Amino acid sequence: MRGKKKIITGEDVKLLVNIIGTIGVTNGRPYQYKVEAWTNENEKHETKVVATEGDPEFDEELQLFQDQNFPLESLYVDVFKTNSTGTYFVGRGVTLLPTVKGVDFYREVNLSGPEETGFLQLSLTLMEFEILGYVPS
Repeated sequence: MRGKKKIITGEDVKLLVNIIGTIGVTNGRPYQYKVEAWTNENEKHETKVVATEGDPEFDEELQLFQDQNFPLESLYVDVFKTNSTGTYFVGRGVTLLPTVKGVDFYREVNLSGPEETGFLQLSLTLMEFEILGYVPS
């Protein structure tokens, strides 16, 4: 990049959501599970589908960009199960977002739903990234 100078043009904030697994949401029958997570209802992110007879282990990280102009306070999660007859809602949970950047926060989010209840294990990390640009020098 001869003749150009690197500058910081802005900052982005990402919420790193590591979906670990669930506790107490299964009935021992084989199902496939997935998790949807969001801070903005128009931008839902979902995990891969995990097949299991017990509580699923996801061990998957989702990256949710956060708007610094409209800071959000909560993370919402939905857990779904599917089998050959369809997809079923298991439960929804909500947890507060971390306010400290760069620190990993472990949470067990209480899920409430029509039949089953349990917990979703996750960890949250709020990260700030610099957006770099170049200008002629």
